[in-house]
Amino acid sequence: MKRILGFLYLCIFMLFRLFSNQPVYAFENQAQAQELAMKLRNVIDDANKTKDASRRFELLKSGADQAIDSCKENLMVREIISKSLQESAKVESVATKADMIRTALLETLVILTFKPKVEAPVPAGFPAPTPVGVVEIKKLPVYRMAKVANGGGNGSFFTLFNHIKKNNIEMTAPVEMTMAEKNGKFTESSMAFLYQQTTLGKTGPQGNVAVLDTTESLVASIGMIGSPSTAALDSAKRWLLEKIKASSQPYEVVGELRVMGYNSPFMPEKLRYYEVQLALKANEKK
Repeated sequence: MKRILGFLYLCIFMLFRLFSNQPVYAFENQAQAQELAMKLRNVIDDANKTKDASRRFELLKSGADQAIDSCKENLMVREIISKSLQESAKVESVATKADMIRTALLETLVILTFKPKVEAPVPAGFPAPTPVGVVEIKKLPVYRMAKVANGGGNGSFFTLFNHIKKNNIEMTAPVEMTMAEKNGKFTESSMAFLYQQTTLGKTGPQGNVAVLDTTESLVASIGMIGSPSTAALDSAKRWLLEKIKASSQPYEVVGELRVMGYNSPFMPEKLRYYEVQLALKANEKK
């Protein structure tokens, strides 16, 4: 009964968060992305009005080439567009080629124009969320968190939710989940709720929950949409490592992959935003 009441309380809390007047977050420094999105919309509109399949293909192909040239920092967009061009090259039908590229451009529009819905405040001093598909190297401040180790699924979430409710701690975003990789799959090895201030509560064990302060750290971070499936995390990790390898500053990856989830389970999946991160250690240049 106690668990059922706790679940009902959580549902009411989350629904209130979801349907209350929460602001929509717009990524910083995205003027170029918005300009490209407008151009791609025009390309798609022009292609839709064109009955000739060859002309439609030419228009969409031109838009795809422009997207690749303009999105040098968006590894997700570049991969989606490049894959559509490679796959369409294997197809004989010009109309089918055009449809394949059009689908990729529509996916690109979603990525470039995505704006996360803010459901909870973030910890003090936290950096802005990373744009979808873009990898950033950024610094995280010291923050306090309540953590459940070796957890997973609803059990960890309810344990942490009961902890913050008991201690009158306001729920924040993101929720931090450490992901362990084994046999080609990612599984959650720990979950943590972040406190808004390091002055709230006190550190130390509290039942199954450990409250601790982090140290200031560097991370490579990429913005993602949807749910953190193994396939999505595989792609995210590959893009993170690509960016780390290409950096002029030598970095060493320290620790496991982690997911920073910004939305509740009540948010429709296509509107959910999360970051995938790898902690870094800066090494001396040779």
